Parts: sequence; structure tokens; C-alpha cells
Amino acid sequence: MPNVRLDANGLPKAPVYEATGPLVHRSGVTAMDAADPADASGAVDCAGYQECRFDITITGVAFTSLEVAALFWNSRQSKWFTGASRLYTATGQHALAVEARGSFVYLKVVAFSGTSFSLSADSILS
Repeated sequence: MPNVRLDANGLPKAPVYEATGPLVHRSGVTAMDAADPADASGAVDCAGYQECRFDITITGVAFTSLEVAALFWNSRQSKWFTGASRLYTATGQHALAVEARGSFVYLKVVAFSGTSFSLSADSILS
């Protein structure tokens, strides 16, 4: 029998959309990340979920742009692999959806143009 999700009574569930509540992924980031994280300990564990949505808040002074990229952890090689990136040209609240497929995901700040910025990001799994 294929892997089927069961409800509280042990009956097979129909396809459902379940999401977690928001959790802090990164907070008070004020500089670009100089390197990838050393391991997956600070990443979002997406086991059992298809997608990770990052709710990103950006503030800044003389803000021009900020670029983030999704990193995916390869446990066999113990390395991060860079996925898609997104360039933001305005401060405010932004959402970035990443197809995680159960992997560990990390939001990396890869570029910034302006005087200063602060970034916070929550993760929501679905």
C-alpha cells in the first residue's frame, strides 16, 4: 500500500492542505551572509511538507536592493546547494514560497545595496 496519511481514527485522509503556524527563521539580520552555514542546525526542517513560505520583513536606510537565495542541504555531501534567488527593491513585507519537498531550507542574504538594512523572516510549512 502506498504511503497514506491517516486521520485520528486510522482512516485514510483525502488530499488535504495542512500548514504550520509561523516560526522565526531569522531575526535582526543586518549584514550579508559571508558564507553558507556550517550545517543544517539553523535551517527550516521541512520533513513531511511540500513548501516553505518565508514571510520576510525588510527595513532600511537609503535602501536600493536586497537579494536572498534559498539554500538546500544535501545530507550525503554535507553541503548547501543554492536554489532560486529573489531581488527586492523596496522595504516592507514580502512572501517567498520555496518548493522544499521535505528538505532542510535556509534563507541566505546574498547581496545588498544601500546604507543599511534589517531583515527578519518567519517560515510557514505546507
